[in-house]
Amino acid sequence: MPSGHPAFAKSGSEATGGIETRRCAFSAALMAIGKRPLAMVLYDPAAAAERQRAAKRARLATASISADAGGAMVPYSTDVEPINAVPLSAVPPRPLWAPAPPVREEPPCLRNHILPELRLRADLPVHYIAKKTVTGTDLDGHQNRFRIPTDGVLRNLRPILTIDELADANLLKDPAPRPRRHPEPEPVPEIGHAAGNVGEQEGKKKKKKMQGRAHGGLAVKLVDLDAGASWELRLSRWDSSHGTVVKGEGYLDFIRRCRFKKSDVVDIWAFKQGAFRHFGVTMCDESPLHLLIVKRDDQKHGCRFCHAA
Repeated sequence: MPSGHPAFAKSGSEATGGIETRRCAFSAALMAIGKRPLAMVLYDPAAAAERQRAAKRARLATASISADAGGAMVPYSTDVEPINAVPLSAVPPRPLWAPAPPVREEPPCLRNHILPELRLRADLPVHYIAKKTVTGTDLDGHQNRFRIPTDGVLRNLRPILTIDELADANLLKDPAPRPRRHPEPEPVPEIGHAAGNVGEQEGKKKKKKMQGRAHGGLAVKLVDLDAGASWELRLSRWDSSHGTVVKGEGYLDFIRRCRFKKSDVVDIWAFKQGAFRHFGVTMCDESPLHLLIVKRDDQKHGCRFCHAA
């Protein structure tokens, strides 16, 4: 039959109608599901609490079964002593600042004998500088100097000096760190040189000794309870080792009169007097810096005035 026969047209229309029928039925089912009424649920607090208690009983029962089956248990003993702990309220608070250093007693006979002998006021402030152990170089005649500990100079001596005095003693500025020196490579000798040239090359290796910067230093006098005061010496800081020393003519004579020995422990004190004028009248003159050296652990202090009395 030809495709345009009425039988073919009828079967096609029936197939199209069946598809449309199924499509409509599926759409109706979806609409029925979407329009289904929701069930109202009421919250009962008593029932909710009962369910929580039931769940807790179930968890406890499960835990006890696991423990009976060989689970790990925490050991407990009644014989253990209680921890001896201090409550936080009983702990004293920590101080917010560092404790003050202990106050050192002034050397004996300082204000009764030493200051009047030096023609200084008896009420001068005396400052503790440092503790020092006398070394062999302090007593060596070739060295001819007395070294003061650097920590005492920075902490205690510099604050009592004026700007001009700091400049004279080379203490005004902190020293720059010394540069690290790298060894220079040795020159390789050329082959064929005569043996006499070897001595010339060794002579070239010797370097000239570096000379330090010349500075006069701050006028200072060393004082001992027994030896009295020294001649006017000079206090300065070396540029090479950054050590602060007292040196000058008359130092060896003073150190011999002090009768110090190697490994003696001494205390260093400092004092000076400023000029004072009252209505144009000079009441007291300015004095150089004095450094008093007192030997420690001396049963009898070596004041010569007390011995003379």
